[in-house]
Amino acid sequence: MPFLRYFKRLQYIDFMVRRRATGDLDTFAKRNRLSKSALSEVLNEMRQMGFPLKFDRSKKTYYYEHDGEMINCLFLKYGQVLTRDETKAVRPTDSLCFSPSALFEVCGEH
Repeated sequence: MPFLRYFKRLQYIDFMVRRRATGDLDTFAKRNRLSKSALSEVLNEMRQMGFPLKFDRSKKTYYYEHDGEMINCLFLKYGQVLTRDETKAVRPTDSLCFSPSALFEVCGEH
């Protein structure tokens, strides 16, 4: 599968999971025009990439165990992105440092 098509599929899957609107594996696979085994493979790959995917048996939907979302690009320009909560917490006197996880964080006192 071409990479851009795969990435767009991941974005759609992320969209559905965040809204808890996936249905069971069979329904979710049909919505993505995939077989159940192909979708299972994609979901496992997402878990390997760090997506905290879980399945709620009572509501029959996939969801994220932690709040978050997929970023919409693969190249992150240094100095470009802070999480929403981090942005709200930054004070004008704080210094920001780049962390190994590609997110900025408030540096310790120098």
